[in-house]
Amino acid sequence: MATDTAKTGGQTLFVRKASGLVKGWSSTDGFRYSFFSVNLFLAIWSMAYACFITDGSLFWSIVITAAFMVAEIVVYAGLISAMPRAGGDYVWLTRIFHSSIGFIVAAVGWWFILWLWTPIYADMGVQTTVKPIFRILGFNSGADFLSKPAGIFVAVLVVIAIASILVAIGMKTYAKMQKYFMYIGLAAFLVLGILLVFSSSQNFKEKFNDAAVKYYGDTAQGGSLQESKLDLTKYKTDESGLFATDADGNYIAEGEHASAWDAIQAVGSGTGMPTSAFTGTLKGTLWLIPLMLFWMGWPNWGATLYGEVRGAKDFRKNIYQMMGGLFLPTAIVLIFLFLMNWKVGYQSWLGTYASYWWGISPLGGDSISPTAMLSFLVPNSAIQVILIGACSLILFGWFGTLFLSSTRMIFAAAFDRILPEWAAKVSSNGVPYNALLICMTIPSIIVGSLYAGWPINWTNVDGTTWIKEISYDATLGIVIMFFFCGLAFMIMKWRASGVWENSALPKSGIASIPWMSILAAIYAAFMGWNIFMFIWDPDGAYAVGYKNTASFIFMISLYGIAAVIWIISYFVRKRQGMELEAVAREIPVE
Repeated sequence: MATDTAKTGGQTLFVRKASGLVKGWSSTDGFRYSFFSVNLFLAIWSMAYACFITDGSLFWSIVITAAFMVAEIVVYAGLISAMPRAGGDYVWLTRIFHSSIGFIVAAVGWWFILWLWTPIYADMGVQTTVKPIFRILGFNSGADFLSKPAGIFVAVLVVIAIASILVAIGMKTYAKMQKYFMYIGLAAFLVLGILLVFSSSQNFKEKFNDAAVKYYGDTAQGGSLQESKLDLTKYKTDESGLFATDADGNYIAEGEHASAWDAIQAVGSGTGMPTSAFTGTLKGTLWLIPLMLFWMGWPNWGATLYGEVRGAKDFRKNIYQMMGGLFLPTAIVLIFLFLMNWKVGYQSWLGTYASYWWGISPLGGDSISPTAMLSFLVPNSAIQVILIGACSLILFGWFGTLFLSSTRMIFAAAFDRILPEWAAKVSSNGVPYNALLICMTIPSIIVGSLYAGWPINWTNVDGTTWIKEISYDATLGIVIMFFFCGLAFMIMKWRASGVWENSALPKSGIASIPWMSILAAIYAAFMGWNIFMFIWDPDGAYAVGYKNTASFIFMISLYGIAAVIWIISYFVRKRQGMELEAVAREIPVE
């Protein structure tokens, strides 16, 4: 693998002699990007899915997942160190396997599937931050609007605008913004943690109920229990006599002492959840792991950017960056889990999520984020808004990751001449602006519209948009790519021997098999198991298994589209006297 001046058919292999990208990040910037990718708000959302697997230990599922993510970090640190180029997974897969395999897998994992993340980012922002602030400010009409199709689409457009701007300003400026967002956001989380430590369980309940009356009118809003996983028999015979269901199975509150928190507790106790985050069956705990990947699977999210990170050839330094990005948020989440288990009660806390998922939330149907709940401990609306807003900087600083990593994969494929050369054009500060606008921003608007059902109203017979039903494909598509990268690192010694020998990777092993390859095999097996779980989905918890026809068609279509793009490119370049696989035998220039 050699040179930037190599030619085929009289044409240079790459679009130009230099990438045009700027090494604008330090190792510390890489750590912060990893921290934002393993996002605390993603953790909040991920733990909310525990309602769908009611017999697992949330604590142990996180610990087990973190252990396997260490293997992921070593695999990706090794791939980055050996080939530190923009495009990351795409470059490694095309150089170790084949141009077609690398492009198809990476195009789905880093390009097409990220369009599906756009409405997920928007929903998280609305539910955890915007709606609580609107309720506190008394702007209930605005909060209600964000639950309607037009409001959902507006939220998607806002996220797309923020993500596009954060990428367009360049990596160096974005890194500076992330630094301040991280410091302020973590300070706000620390304040909330201190408030919880020094608050009693009774005080928490009273403050929650006060906020329910003040901001939500304490309306125990009805919703159907028939489609929920609650133990209806237990629920109907609640000893307090405060809760019951009508003839249609709709939740109602009875008695003058009924309160929002009583409703939450009733829902939580009816879920069949363990009474503690630290207990649960082995099966349930293992079944929770694919859900934990929704937030813990991304310490390597900056893999496509390491062509723009100084010192990326340092194997150990790469490990430190991603390890810090994984373990800092994981430690915060485990501390938070302990405090919520202690002060709030595990079932009651999960009851806030369950009541939202099944449409029986006593707070106007809203999902109440822990950041909002804990802010209620402060008896001042202005401070509550400030705390929620400050915490949200961890969320909004993360929005740039939506498009930043993807644009580099698109850039790399264009630099290799698989995609049109206009996608490889960059601005003076190293931004691939065409890849951002044409390949990410515009398609994300279309997908966001399909998700919202407005103005493109493509819905199922029950009125829900089909694309909402395949949301977890956003994780599945990336996990498949990570699986292939595990396999690539496992066989690198034999498939890319020159790269392997010239790298600074540890070469020791057993019976001529490097320890790095063995670790990669373990990681690939773990990712393969998760893929199997997603597709098998015995309890319907992931909602993208083989029983979900829309999900199956969607994923097959994405890989089909990527294959068609590669085939067209293959014949176009062949007519020009160029073989795409000849490009894949060379390392891209910097």
